Amino acid sequence: MSSWTRYASIALFAASMSAVAGPGESDEDADGGLIVFGFVKDARGAPVADAKVSAQLKGSGATFYVTTGKTGAYRFPFFNGEVNPADVVIACSKTGYKQSRVTRRPVVKKPDGTIPAETECRLEQG
Repeated sequence: MSSWTRYASIALFAASMSAVAGPGESDEDADGGLIVFGFVKDARGAPVADAKVSAQLKGSGATFYVTTGKTGAYRFPFFNGEVNPADVVIACSKTGYKQSRVTRRPVVKKPDGTIPAETECRLEQG
């Protein structure tokens, strides 16, 4: 990938993030927003790059997808403070692997109003 293409991709991603968060704010500064993020790891605890992670909202059935980076990290910027973290179901997949477990850290609302919901998804070969 050329440097220009990489910068253009980053710019488009940043623009889409602002559009999701709303006019005049980014998902980084959104007051009262739900931040759903985490890591996909293999059975040994090593990061799994290019894994597909889904977040399904209970009740509505709406499902969102992201792909992990080199560190196995992912983040869903699509939720606002109206969404209950317990209503977001995380699943992960990658060819050659099967999901073995999903572990959610306790959710604690921060003083700035953000609600970080961290989830670790484990995959094992098979």
